[in-house]
Formats: sequence, C-alpha cells, structure tokens
Amino acid sequence: MNPIESVNNPSLYFNAAQQAAAEAKRKEKTASTARPAFAKILSQNTDEKKFNLEAEGLPPEIAGLSQEEAVVFLKDAVDSAGDEFAERMTADSFSKYRTAIKQFMNFIVKQNFDVIKHPRAGFNRKGKKRDPAVQVQLINRKLDTLASDLLYNHMDKLKILAKIGEINGLLVDMWAV
Repeated sequence: MNPIESVNNPSLYFNAAQQAAAEAKRKEKTASTARPAFAKILSQNTDEKKFNLEAEGLPPEIAGLSQEEAVVFLKDAVDSAGDEFAERMTADSFSKYRTAIKQFMNFIVKQNFDVIKHPRAGFNRKGKKRDPAVQVQLINRKLDTLASDLLYNHMDKLKILAKIGEINGLLVDMWAV
C-alpha cells in the first residue's frame, strides 16, 4: 500500500514550479515569434518617414501629406517667412526665411528630378573604371514651374539674402584670420 504524501512534501511544490516555468517559457517563445500588429508597423513607418524627412532637411509636418499638399504647405511657409522677413529684418526672421527656402528647394529637387547613372565601358588613363554618365530627368513640370514662379516672386528678398550671406561669409573669413 502506498503511503499518503503530506502537504509539506517539497516534490509537490517543485512539480508546480516546473510547470509554471515551462508555461512561461512557452508564452515567451510564442510572443517572440508573434507577428507585430499592423498599427505598430504603420507607426514605425511614419516614425521612419519623419526621421528621413528631418535628415533630408524637411519639416516633419509634411510626413502624411500628398505631394501637392506638401508643396502648398512649404510654399505657404516660404511666403509667411518672407512676409515676416520683409516686416522685421532681424537675424531670427532671416534664419526662418532661409530655412523655409531651403526646405522648399530640397523638396522640389527630391520630388522633381530623377538622377540616372549609366555605366560606361572602358578604363581611364590611370586604369580605373570610367565614371558613369549622369542623366538628370525632370519628373514633374508642374512643380518646376511653381518653384521658378516662387523664386521669381521672391527675387528681391533672395538678393538681400545673398548679400547678407556674402557679408556673413566675409565676417567668418575675418574671424578665422
């Protein structure tokens, strides 16, 4: 006859602990192999887009906008910064106007032009492969005309900016000497 085991027997507790550990390990394994949620993937993609936009010098506000909406947003930013610069010619308004133009032009160049490299056969005089031929294609003529119109409308401010930039460059040169 088998003796009755007491409640204080450590083997009962050990067995329960082993089962709990095995179940926790199984849950951990299924959690690591589970697919991420669709919403999580979308949020990661938008975060990556925002990071890429900031790395390219573009504002993160245009991440979810279409191309036309982004152009309108950036053009409005240039216009408002230009008006502020015309009213108050301070260093802060100059900086805002300059960054607005830079962001607009970066967006136009990124969205408007496509760079195609064609490999060339043969070697140069030093025995290295020849540099590829580069072809720049205009993708969207509408954006290009908008950019040229914007630059034409802001030409007087851009001339002032060029002179200010030239003066700043001269000051930096003097400071370095």
